[in-house]
Amino acid sequence: MKTKNKIVIGIVSLIVVFGVGPFVWAELPSQVTVAITGQPGLVFTGVIKVDGTEMSVSGVVPTNYVVTARFVDCRFEKQQARGQLGVCLKMRRLGGTCSVSTSELGRGVTALLSLQDAGCSSF
Repeated sequence: MKTKNKIVIGIVSLIVVFGVGPFVWAELPSQVTVAITGQPGLVFTGVIKVDGTEMSVSGVVPTNYVVTARFVDCRFEKQQARGQLGVCLKMRRLGGTCSVSTSELGRGVTALLSLQDAGCSSF
């Protein structure tokens, strides 16, 4: 009887791990790289929202930020009238990407990348 119980417990454990595991794994945060691209030396300001928590950033192109999140929502504006500004979001797990850049006279870019969807636009 003891061997039969061990086999049943083993089978139930495998069903739980392989049946529920992928759903839990899909909801875990992933490493996301926020790469600010465009004209080298261009000054920018922006906001990166990581799982709902905002952080203000500023810097000079090119710059990278690496965060761990389920979703990243960001907005960047250039601080000069001319020059091209872009953002590329790359999610390490699942290979998600989102990339956009402004026209020469555009003001900025927005991007959203999550485990479910992605969206990018310039303004």
